[in-house]
Amino acid sequence: MVELRVRLGSKGQVVIPKILRETYGLYSRQEVIISEREEGVLIKNNHNKNPLEILDKISDEVAKKNKGKKITVHPHEIYEQYDKRAKRAGL
Repeated sequence: MVELRVRLGSKGQVVIPKILRETYGLYSRQEVIISEREEGVLIKNNHNKNPLEILDKISDEVAKKNKGKKITVHPHEIYEQYDKRAKRAGL
């Protein structure tokens, strides 16, 4: 088990270290679940909201409707484009 010390920002925000984000599959702009526990606060991955899985499903549905032709842009590229635009917009 990894234990890291991080500092709260002025707005009470904390950055989840990269090693933990990668280990637990946390993505930029993803919703997480925060629960209060007797020993502190627990941050959980909301597995039902993985945007890449949703985009993969959409790609498969488009292929079925278009006689096997997949969309030309890979879902991961779409998500990366969305993420860049969202950051520029301050979301």
